[in-house]
Amino acid sequence: MNTRPAIGLFGGTFDPVHFGHLRAASEAKEKLGLEDFRLLPVGKPAHRSQTYATAEHRLAMLRLAVAEHPDISVDSREVRRSGVSYMVDTLAEIRIESGVETAIILIVGQDAAHGLTSWCRWKELFDYAHLVVMTRPESPDNFPHELEDFVRERRAGQVTDLYQSPAGLLLDLEVTQLAISSTAIRGDVAAARSPRFLLPDRILGYIGFHSLYRQNPLPPKQK
Repeated sequence: MNTRPAIGLFGGTFDPVHFGHLRAASEAKEKLGLEDFRLLPVGKPAHRSQTYATAEHRLAMLRLAVAEHPDISVDSREVRRSGVSYMVDTLAEIRIESGVETAIILIVGQDAAHGLTSWCRWKELFDYAHLVVMTRPESPDNFPHELEDFVRERRAGQVTDLYQSPAGLLLDLEVTQLAISSTAIRGDVAAARSPRFLLPDRILGYIGFHSLYRQNPLPPKQK
């Protein structure tokens, strides 16, 4: 039984949110035994000059997606915060709010984890939180050497290890990852094809009502 309080954070641009996000989030929540589980939409991402839908639209869609699932909440702090969203700042803020004993668990996909060394003050992430990397079946980590060296002594062997301390560990967690992408959904909408059954109907209705993604431009330039 996990006695230490814990917060789970699942971040992303969610542009738009789809069943791939929601299924992975639900499975991670269950496997990690988390009662406080939050989806954390990025406000202004650090690695892009823009998103396709505004932060307000992405936040509204995310809230619609989990409206009937009270065990999953949406944390809007990065949308409300001005300027570029840096995860290290978000974790520092949540650490102040939650206290020094609460385990904070940041959940990311494998691709995001492989690029972790490009994140702002990435080593400090482990001062505030544990990192859980959602892995694909039979797809081992392929971290760059700097990251692999850094996490070698921080690897957790099982979920219960995360509840022994408030931060500092990395755990691989195998979850079902559906082959659905926001990029493909935006492309379908721009080409007047239906992305039905790739995302909740209420999200599809929201996209249509607000005329989102009618034009699918080239990916925003990387900074």
